[in-house]
Amino acid sequence: MKTLCDLYIKRAGWVGVFHCAIPAFCWFVSMLLFVPFREVYLVRLALCLVVGCPIGAYLNRYSVDMWLVKHHSGSGSASILDGTLNGAAVGIGTALLPALTSLIGSNHLEMAKTFIILCYIASALVGGIIGSMVAAVGRKYIRVEGKPVNG
Repeated sequence: MKTLCDLYIKRAGWVGVFHCAIPAFCWFVSMLLFVPFREVYLVRLALCLVVGCPIGAYLNRYSVDMWLVKHHSGSGSASILDGTLNGAAVGIGTALLPALTSLIGSNHLEMAKTFIILCYIASALVGGIIGSMVAAVGRKYIRVEGKPVNG
């Protein structure tokens, strides 16, 4: 677990990229399978990948850095709640642009609005869960200044 924790810290930006890219690709493939193809789907996917993925990388890197700063600060170790809130914020941030692309060329604006709201809620929940898990592992394996690793 320590190795995974260290890898996550080193590659937090890539995790943010995947947090945006994987749902975008899944959405694109599901559109290809279930509805007639429209060129706007490629525009939406391109926006998600070109703009959303760098935003996801930055947000996840920033979130991990902020958790580590608090964890190493003199006020004590960072909590799992800190990881949950950071993860939820990253989830919403990485879903911001991809969900909004559903408004581009949409024939069903009310469905698109519902989709956006559900995406934000789901992304916040998934991000919060991931943030909680990473924070729990980090609290166990990352040393706090002046304290032993498991103390």
